[in-house]
Amino acid sequence: MTQQIKISTILILGFLIFDSCSVYRTETCIGKIGNVDYQNTYIKKNRYEGVIFSKDYIGLMNSSEKKFTPTAMEIDSAEIVLRQGIKEINRNRPNQFDNCPVIHRKLEKYRRQYFGYIDSNGDKIIFINCFWDKNGIYGFIDKVFYKEPEDIKWKTEEMYVLDGCSYYWSIKVNLKKKILFDFGVNGIG
Repeated sequence: MTQQIKISTILILGFLIFDSCSVYRTETCIGKIGNVDYQNTYIKKNRYEGVIFSKDYIGLMNSSEKKFTPTAMEIDSAEIVLRQGIKEINRNRPNQFDNCPVIHRKLEKYRRQYFGYIDSNGDKIIFINCFWDKNGIYGFIDKVFYKEPEDIKWKTEEMYVLDGCSYYWSIKVNLKKKILFDFGVNGIG
């Protein structure tokens, strides 16, 4: 039994080292609202894909006055907290029945938008807006049969969708306390 524990420990450590050494793919995404220019950062790693929104972005989800632009390392930290806690916070599976995905089982299928703000305690909070990645079979069908170009607006504009069940959801991560809170899943329309 102890031999199995040692092998399991070595495999887990190897995976964590491999995952932490994986290279980011990034690109700058330029946006403009009125007279305000901003630069978001698209980021892709083995286990997630998303856009880090600039503190200069003006929108519904980051209307806080104390905004900051998260770093890639802060996003990594938020993603670790998310992966470790999503199953527990999602235990009641709100709006995840019929054909709607179970979030914690399909976490890697969601694209993310990351917004940073500082709360009243001075803690850095990452608001993560998640939506289903259409690069699967439905995205392929849209591109091939309907000649629809890939939607890249999500890289410069926040996604705001009513309904859609668990294809759209959001959560906040307190980086200092390493906790998840304000978990919300869209309704069924």
